[in-house]
Amino acid sequence: MDGTLAQSESLHLKTLIAALARHGVEAGEEMHPLVFGKTGREVHALCRERFGLTVDFAEWSMYRARAYLDDAPTLVPRPGALEVYRAAKAAGITQAIVSNASRMLLEANLRALGIEEPALVTISVNDVRNGKPSPEPYERAAWLLRLAPEEVIAVEDSPTGARAAIAAHMRVLAWPFDDEGAALFPPEAQVVRSPRALAQALGLDLTTLSERA
Repeated sequence: MDGTLAQSESLHLKTLIAALARHGVEAGEEMHPLVFGKTGREVHALCRERFGLTVDFAEWSMYRARAYLDDAPTLVPRPGALEVYRAAKAAGITQAIVSNASRMLLEANLRALGIEEPALVTISVNDVRNGKPSPEPYERAAWLLRLAPEEVIAVEDSPTGARAAIAAHMRVLAWPFDDEGAALFPPEAQVVRSPRALAQALGLDLTTLSERA
């Protein structure tokens, strides 16, 4: 979801910077590579260790969640992402959304993108014991889809998520934002650099995509 379907990474970073400022810590863009792809608990633990914060996770996460939900309706999809998502759906490909975000934030993202539907399988960090890079979220998604992990293709924008899917024995398509990000993915992941390349790797009919995708 985050970064793959929705351009939400900047909003997550904004809430993190605001939460740190609330506790007297000045931070900025340098935090992004440190927290990219991590669960909320992992980010909280990192900030406690790095900045000596004493705030507990419940208070910390509630503040960040409220700040995120305030701006979530303004989220937009990653260019071309929903076109590929809908082309896969039209082709009869069963899909699931696997996220390290909480259920509350995942559902806010679904609403913002207009892709909520009763039959959609979604996995949040609340649905598993361990988030990515553990394979558990992807294994659970495969189980709910009634598929063997080896039958599933995972599309990931983060190396953390890619490692999780690889550990679950899935084929991984890495869709990074830039060449610098592409270099961080494990070698088992197949890098695609555009929505059309992603669609092609999924075996979709490219004529259903716009030229801009």
